[in-house]
Amino acid sequence: MDVLELLYDYFEDRARATALIRRHRPFVLGLLGALAGGSSLFFAEALSGKLTLLSFSWPSFLLALMWQLTMLFFTTALLHLILDLTGARGGASALFVHLGLSELAWLAAVPAVLIAQILAPRSPWPVRLTFLGIGLWSWALKARAMRDEYAVGEARAWVTLGLPYLALAALAAVTTTLALAALLVRAYSS
Repeated sequence: MDVLELLYDYFEDRARATALIRRHRPFVLGLLGALAGGSSLFFAEALSGKLTLLSFSWPSFLLALMWQLTMLFFTTALLHLILDLTGARGGASALFVHLGLSELAWLAAVPAVLIAQILAPRSPWPVRLTFLGIGLWSWALKARAMRDEYAVGEARAWVTLGLPYLALAALAAVTTTLALAALLVRAYSS
């Protein structure tokens, strides 16, 4: 299997790339895609001054890459579970490769951030919009991966992709509400 041909087909010929991924299951290519996308995202955030929690150092870079790989495994497992429970049939291993390759969209982040900073050096909005646009492109590639691998419709792929984030937001809302209720009960009982 030619790696460059697969990468070209991934962006240009979906059906052929999906067939190659199903047949060969190039796990290493999925891992490398996630690592390359995570590296580019880390450097783009460093260039834009967005590294607030982490400094620009090798340990923080390695931590960011470990986080990227952890999220790739977790996202693959969770999306496969959701799709499998709702009756869609597909392979988690092929989804893993697709999701890893979808992170290649972040390779455009460094040049896009540099261009945005040159065009509007004093405004943070072009850089923010750049990150939003590339993030949506990466999400679109993830939704496309679910459509191709599990043969689901576009709306179902987008809803499935958003479900873990909605669940996390609901958990945060419930936790915040319970914490505020506990504080109010404690304040009025004293």
